[in-house]
Amino acid sequence: MANIAWSFATVAPEDQIVEAILQMSKERLRASPRRSGVVNVLGLVEAFHTAGKLEESFVKTALDALLIQADENDEASKAESPEPPAKLLTTYSQLRRFCISEPRVLAWRPELYALWKPPGWDTSVHSRLEKRSTLRSWLQDNFRQYPIVHDESVSCGLVHRLDFNTSGVLLWAPCYRGLYEARLQFAARKVCKEYMCLVEGAWDSGPPFFIQEPIATRSMFGSSRSFTSPTGRFALTEVVDFVTLLDPQEKLLSLMKVLRSISLTVVERNQVRLHTGRTHQIRCHMSHKGHPLVGDNVYGGMTPSWCGRQWLHASALSLQMQSGTLELQVPVAEDLRKALRRLRPTDVINALRLREWMPP
Repeated sequence: MANIAWSFATVAPEDQIVEAILQMSKERLRASPRRSGVVNVLGLVEAFHTAGKLEESFVKTALDALLIQADENDEASKAESPEPPAKLLTTYSQLRRFCISEPRVLAWRPELYALWKPPGWDTSVHSRLEKRSTLRSWLQDNFRQYPIVHDESVSCGLVHRLDFNTSGVLLWAPCYRGLYEARLQFAARKVCKEYMCLVEGAWDSGPPFFIQEPIATRSMFGSSRSFTSPTGRFALTEVVDFVTLLDPQEKLLSLMKVLRSISLTVVERNQVRLHTGRTHQIRCHMSHKGHPLVGDNVYGGMTPSWCGRQWLHASALSLQMQSGTLELQVPVAEDLRKALRRLRPTDVINALRLREWMPP
């Protein structure tokens, strides 16, 4: 059903046949939730959202079907969810004061954890590069009592991914119930993720500014590369605010706050923001606009000695779960803050804004 929904959602989203498929899908999910399949359910939700036809009643039906499947998996595992060891916990203030180079737990609930992901950690559970530190190994070492961390078919419980050289907040579920519910929020575009990035050049468009370019991704030599293409999938990035800086060679740079991959739907009565993402979306969109990220040589960015990786940080995340709202902010990683100390604002206004963003 998901493939059928996608075929009509992308070709004729206003056609009544999409609504008919939605109603048929809802009936099937209610009648046979166990036979629906997790991937199929999430695919249906994303397809109907793309077509502008997603209803809250369908999201509720999809969640009910997913939780039935999740509870069966969790019942088979019989894993409890005790409080994580104190040695694995960290706080916002600790991240501001210290360079924490291993993953840590920022916040937790029985069904969902928010993790600190340092740069240089691979979130791909299929990676077999021996020299790379992986979230898979860290989870299996520290949470081996949860069967989900040994299930690579569901990414060991990781709800989403961050690039190898990107730092910030990352979600992990210790049970299938938390994993399926959180992934449903992503599919329904109900997760808000804020990033900070440093790009080349002075940004000359006042915020908010939207970059709306379809993105396609291809894999080459074991890695993915995204590019703008008319045949790609819908992607929209919002620049919320920026600060203009000068590097040691007097080159103009812009430090930005970005809402990754916002799908903005304007309705007659109000405006609704729904959030999702494409592979390397910010890196691809910024490069396309002529402002590649500093340190990102894959997408054409300069690689100065004072910045050892792509300057990109997942600074905030929020989503609504049945147990309540999970909302996190994490400070910029120490190595990126160190790179910023080599730069100076172009004027007093930018200096004040930078101090507000990066208090001493």
